[in-house]
Amino acid sequence: MFIDARTLASGTSVEADLCIVGAGAVGIAMALEYNGSDKKVVVLESGGFDYEARTQSLYTGSHVGRPTYPLEINRLRYFGGTTNHWAGHCRPFDQFDFSVRDWIPHSGWPITYEEVRPYLERTQPILELGKYDYDSLDEYANQLGLETLPLDSDRLISVMKHQSPPTRFGTKYRQELKESKNISVFLHSNVQELISNESASHITSAAVACIDGPSYTVKAKNFVLATGGLENPRIMLLSNKSAPNGLGNEHDMVGRFYTDHLLIRPALDISLSRKGLNFSLYTNLHKINDGTIFGILTATEELTRREKLTRFRFHLYDTKPMYGRPIGGVFSKLDNAPEKTPLLKKPGTSISVHMAMEPRPNPDAFVRLSDKLDFFGQRKIEVNWQVTDADLANAHRAIEICALEFARMGYGRAYAPILEDPDQWPRYFTSGKHHCGTTRMSDDPKTGVVDRNCKVFGVDNLYVTGSSVFPTIGHTNPTLNLVALSLRLADHLKERMG
Repeated sequence: MFIDARTLASGTSVEADLCIVGAGAVGIAMALEYNGSDKKVVVLESGGFDYEARTQSLYTGSHVGRPTYPLEINRLRYFGGTTNHWAGHCRPFDQFDFSVRDWIPHSGWPITYEEVRPYLERTQPILELGKYDYDSLDEYANQLGLETLPLDSDRLISVMKHQSPPTRFGTKYRQELKESKNISVFLHSNVQELISNESASHITSAAVACIDGPSYTVKAKNFVLATGGLENPRIMLLSNKSAPNGLGNEHDMVGRFYTDHLLIRPALDISLSRKGLNFSLYTNLHKINDGTIFGILTATEELTRREKLTRFRFHLYDTKPMYGRPIGGVFSKLDNAPEKTPLLKKPGTSISVHMAMEPRPNPDAFVRLSDKLDFFGQRKIEVNWQVTDADLANAHRAIEICALEFARMGYGRAYAPILEDPDQWPRYFTSGKHHCGTTRMSDDPKTGVVDRNCKVFGVDNLYVTGSSVFPTIGHTNPTLNLVALSLRLADHLKERMG
């Protein structure tokens, strides 16, 4: 059922077995795992069913590192959360993403791909995707009468993404939650802090307030923060009555390791050497196997290890005819590209290549409380997103590999600003709006905030889920993976609660 918390009497106390803070993809998916059970579940959502400017303004904050999008425009604070405007691109992490990479400090997850895989399969229908199958791009291409690019498999490979409609959780699952007898979604409910016992080892309640409305409390046996990579650490840091540095922050880890995908759009423009080249497997969406797919390019595990790179991916887009600005005529000599591949000096078709790259985990990148206050009198956040020289070198090499590969195939010549000036970031460089890493998962409280079951170290009934627990972020979009982790947490709590 839905309850407008503005109608509650001030001082009301609500009791539950489980309190989930946040009604985005993670909070909704997790709550529905208990629908029809004997457990009383409360979900607290800051907004209502629609966008409201005052509620959205609670997301304002500041950048103290590399500037990127304003914090209030890349998230949505109402029922359904950021799924109200997400793009719908889905692919799971690869097994390789969970491993320790000895050339990348702080890499490695405390859990394995095999532990997550069953939940990835369960996530597919939640996101309205087709059959769980990400290893059949060649087979699907044959069925579609298309071809994958003839890539050097020692360098780049074609892999598949699924496309969600995209699922708008606030619309898709609203009726099911409305009809639920044991799940109560409290709208217009802003969590001010989590109240703990004197030793900060057990959460007793959540203090909640409505804009221009009452304040109330929620008492629960277990609490889950599911408010995203920026708000999860904010709530923990604000909850400092019993823990002066914030909940779970004994080792100054809450908010550290903030990371986001690094985007360069475009990374390259490929001036094509001839007409008739068909890139539609990559540039178009294709209905097949009860789902929608498209192809992307990424590096092989072998190349990634050999060159000590982070993960990256390339999306191909059709562009209008343009004058080529070919560089690197040496590509043909380096890679034995066919001599017949000409340098284009007149208008011709081209392909635009966009890149998303995984930065290296960085403990000096952070989300922390600032001295600025919102209209509840609570401290806002400031974000320090950092991109290092090592990330620049990684991006340069990744783009160079892609340019070399198109030359080797004889498909055309590349123009890439980063190759013209390798010491400078290209003009179209920004973040992916994927806020990750701020409550990272670890087996050691000195290097993380939550354990392998997403429980906060030192607090026996507080859990955090979503992209903030990712130790590393791979090259793929987070939504499929973060929903899968929330289902895994739901199963863990079912076992714990009995």
